[in-house]
Amino acid sequence: MDFKRSFRAMALLMLGVVSFTACEDDDDDELKKSSNGNVAYVLNEGSFGNNNTSVSAIDFTDGTSYYFQFAAANGRNLGDTGQDILRYGGKIYIAVSGSNTIEVVDGNSLTSVKTIKPQDGKPGTPRGLAASDGKVYVSLYDGYVAKIDTTSLAIVDSIAVGPNPEELTIANGNLYVAVSDGLNYNEGYANGKYVSKIGLDSFKVASKIDVIVNPCRMASDKSGNVFVISCGNYFDIPSTVQKIDKNDSVSVVGKATYMTCFENTLYTINAPYGATTIEYVSYNTTSGSVESTSFISGTADEMPSNPTCVSVNPKNGNILVGSYLTASDYLSNGYVYEYAGGSFKTKYNAGVGPRKIVY
Repeated sequence: MDFKRSFRAMALLMLGVVSFTACEDDDDDELKKSSNGNVAYVLNEGSFGNNNTSVSAIDFTDGTSYYFQFAAANGRNLGDTGQDILRYGGKIYIAVSGSNTIEVVDGNSLTSVKTIKPQDGKPGTPRGLAASDGKVYVSLYDGYVAKIDTTSLAIVDSIAVGPNPEELTIANGNLYVAVSDGLNYNEGYANGKYVSKIGLDSFKVASKIDVIVNPCRMASDKSGNVFVISCGNYFDIPSTVQKIDKNDSVSVVGKATYMTCFENTLYTINAPYGATTIEYVSYNTTSGSVESTSFISGTADEMPSNPTCVSVNPKNGNILVGSYLTASDYLSNGYVYEYAGGSFKTKYNAGVGPRKIVY
């Protein structure tokens, strides 16, 4: 074993890192690089306050998966409460909310290029990520969206959007930001009833689009169709997905807690806390019509029990769904399920709370 691998092995041992495969054949200290173009990285949120956000890897070529890839590459933990991960321009950007950092890593080796940390006294707590024209945009839970220059890797501008913004997406030359007012739950998220629409050229708020209370998740397709999930009040207002057209008109699509767009299909999962039935409904992104009322299938052991995210592999259209181990267990490692043609293919181990996947 050469010096670099010896160092990685020592770092992994110190961090308590183990690796795994879908077949449970351990490969102790390897860093799975994406040079073959057939690797996905999974951002695992971790449990609040435990500094256990992680990045795991799935190699679709041989069906193996690996824990703690950021730690393996850098000899340190990623931080506390990962929220989003984005591949752009040869780099991967990771928003780590509890640690108040945006970690920038090499897109192949996962070695850290820079840790961007909002300065003391300025808005912080990064949540969602989006990118366009050499800039990365990050929502800051303190009420702002910041613009990062991808050459200098510095925050070059910021704009107030409203209290506790969550995910964001880019479409039609605009940045759409879900403004949740998520910390104001005692007042029914009174100021969290809109999506801020920001012109990318002006970097100014062009409009505030009224939506159902507590918007939290955003997605868009290549045709410019924009979707937002409002999480509701977790009582009598359910989590609902809505479509925003180019004229800022809003229409209800259906019930959903997670979603992703791929080509002209919107894949949604409706799994509110305590639900006895999980719904997997897909829609045509243009017409809004239902394409499937069950876009994945399998036996009880082949279906996620507590979904945390949904994603589509752009290379083959396979659907990946992250899941906690159980509904009340936010400390144990979870899983990522893969479906080909809607049918169960395999299950990969992941970290605590798999939240986002990049390819």
